[in-house]
Amino acid sequence: MSARDVVIIGVGQLRNNRERDLAQAAEPLDLIERAARASADDAGIGVDHLARVDAVAAVQIVSWSYADDAKAVADRLGATGARCVTSGAGGHQPVEMLTRLAEQVAAGEADLALLCGGEAQSSLELFQRAEADIPWSREPGGPGKFSRDVGGSERMWDLGLVGPIRIYPLFENRLRYELGQSFAQAQEWSARMYSEFSAVAARNDAAWHPTPRTPDEIAAVGPKNRMICFPYPLLMNATAKVDQAAAILVASAEEADRLGVPESKRIHLWSAASDRDCEDVLERPAFGASAGLAKALDQALDGAGLAAGDVDVLDLYSCFPVVPKLAALHLKVTDRPLSATGGLTSFGGAHNNYSSHALVAVTRELRRTGGTGLVYANGEYVTRHSVVVLSGRARPEGFVSAAATGEPETVTVVDDYTGEAVVETFTVEYDREANPARGYVVASLPGGRRTGVRVSKKDTYTLGELVREDTEPIGRRGRITESGGRRTFALEGSA
Repeated sequence: MSARDVVIIGVGQLRNNRERDLAQAAEPLDLIERAARASADDAGIGVDHLARVDAVAAVQIVSWSYADDAKAVADRLGATGARCVTSGAGGHQPVEMLTRLAEQVAAGEADLALLCGGEAQSSLELFQRAEADIPWSREPGGPGKFSRDVGGSERMWDLGLVGPIRIYPLFENRLRYELGQSFAQAQEWSARMYSEFSAVAARNDAAWHPTPRTPDEIAAVGPKNRMICFPYPLLMNATAKVDQAAAILVASAEEADRLGVPESKRIHLWSAASDRDCEDVLERPAFGASAGLAKALDQALDGAGLAAGDVDVLDLYSCFPVVPKLAALHLKVTDRPLSATGGLTSFGGAHNNYSSHALVAVTRELRRTGGTGLVYANGEYVTRHSVVVLSGRARPEGFVSAAATGEPETVTVVDDYTGEAVVETFTVEYDREANPARGYVVASLPGGRRTGVRVSKKDTYTLGELVREDTEPIGRRGRITESGGRRTFALEGSA
């Protein structure tokens, strides 16, 4: 257990080109440099001190490719001697990278470190639609890193059960069932929570959609809020087409003293923890809970010597409503504000980098009010979990961290099963004409086994029954058949 105090001394963030003007477009590296300079200004140390940074951790940039994101940032800042690391994919990475930097500072391996990330997805697509040359760094340069490193197994890819829009609804629908909620009750909770997030985003200087929305606006399905994958309309999905960047300066308390950073600017890192669930979503023991999420939250709080009720400021990851629901239910904090940032729909979900902005928001709030804060970041498909506890007060024990141990639990999945099956959870994807286009069912099989299977677009009965709002399809029986090498599921009663 280290006695070296680790502090956040400066934070910076920005939103760029909300007006969607090609003349204002800037590449991610430009945005990150601006955010880093803002973090130095915020610390009151002057931007020239950025050249003295010992370590740079960059959250993987998705919208544009660089040979080495972190090194590109360090070179821009003149920090040629810094140790550089670029994260992998996943929304957990900002907190995970902050943890790695804090461990280095706590161990005396670094005195001043920078966490940063940024995206320019909105401007990139503006150039592409205009068929205009993109005047961004081209060494190696190019559109970003969308690939299978976003997570999932070969089984999931073969089934087509990949992409956040298709997977998170599986958790939402099962959680609703396990809580005994009606469709209307579950949607009301989601809409009310996201409405509260939108009000927070309206006060955030870097928010992409700084306009408060009512619960009715968020819940009502229509031309401007079409259903994406049941039960989530557009306004319950993360907004990835944003130009945003954030930077966080981390230092030892001794370095903060040398730099003259006042106590009022310092936010102390108390503890951090990470854990994971199994990569294959179909092998998860449950869809109404996450063991990795629970363990990461518990370990971070235990490391800080706190109970959930002791935490004053929260930001729980919110790419889709089920994630903050799962975290809030575990922490037993469903009756209090869950985001200091504004959420990935209203504030903006800059691919992997949202939680860097959450760290900015929680730091600012703790400077204003004191107390303690917690940031929970989620990666892939409720798969990777990283948590950090921060405070306006120093902690004699210094910073501590804990990582996952052991393998996540799994259940047996059968890929070639045909016969009777029971709906365990599901989603239905809609096309742009607001029609059900395809369905995905996770089905329980005899003997405690499970399978994943699609629903044919031609099976309008099954698709229609799955998305009925007045009945619960989970628990209903059906049959899996195979034709032409493709298995499909149909509810009892389907022609």
